[in-house]
Amino acid sequence: MLTDTPLTDAEWTIRFSARLHARWSTISRAQRDEAAAEVAAKPHMRCLEPEEAVTLWLQPIEPADVPF
Repeated sequence: MLTDTPLTDAEWTIRFSARLHARWSTISRAQRDEAAAEVAAKPHMRCLEPEEAVTLWLQPIEPADVPF
C-alpha cells in the first residue's frame, strides 16, 4: 500500500542499506549501515527515496558503460 507518509529515519536507512547491499554485495552490513546514516544526514539526499539515493551516491564509482 502506497502512502504519502514520510519514511522514518530508521525506515529510510534500512531501505538504503538493503539497496546498497543489492548493488554492492561485498560491503559489510556495518559499513552499509554507516554509509546509510551518513547519507541520510544530508538533506539533499534524504529528500530522495532511499533507492534513488543509493544510485546517486554510487555514481562517482560506477563505470559509465556498465548497465544496472
